Amino acid sequence: MKPQSLLIIGVLAVALVAVLAILPPGPAAPQPPGPGEGEPAPAPTPAPLPENGTYINTTYGYAVTCPAGWFFTESGESVWFSSPVKHEEVRINTIPLPDGNSSREAILETLNATYAEDLGTDIGAVWVSTEKTALDGIPAYRSVYSVPIVESDRYTFIIRYAVRDDIVYSVMHTVFPEGYDSYNADAAAVAESFEFI
Repeated sequence: MKPQSLLIIGVLAVALVAVLAILPPGPAAPQPPGPGEGEPAPAPTPAPLPENGTYINTTYGYAVTCPAGWFFTESGESVWFSSPVKHEEVRINTIPLPDGNSSREAILETLNATYAEDLGTDIGAVWVSTEKTALDGIPAYRSVYSVPIVESDRYTFIIRYAVRDDIVYSVMHTVFPEGYDSYNADAAAVAESFEFI
């Protein structure tokens, strides 16, 4: 769905800018090489999850378990998990932080304030709540937004974000009204299955 895609893209951009803005200047983090000039970047391709349904990311040290028939797609520091109809249900973003002296709490507070302000401005998301929580035992925030679909219909967008070992982890999922997406009922359980390894 178009509103969901816009929201996810906005969240990625907002999170990166917000985190980098609060960090003191320092050497830039190395960037992966891009495609040659004039060459389009290859589109990421969904891949089936292993038979046990568990995706393991050894680069960033986490695992997620999905129902049978789901797919994962890796693109840079984002991995999204899609239902058998290949509709994105859950996304995990990792943002490595450059060396700096900002505290974990300062980074989380900045992300929280930035999400609440910018998501409302960009796509009409309405902030519903934010609470301190944990992401697999690591102090985190959990923010909830209500996002318009069509006419008076709205979906709920939930983000949990934490900092571990100088990396911001954001675990996002959607909750659609009944009848929009029969597979979306599993999204919350997939997001909750996130664990550090």
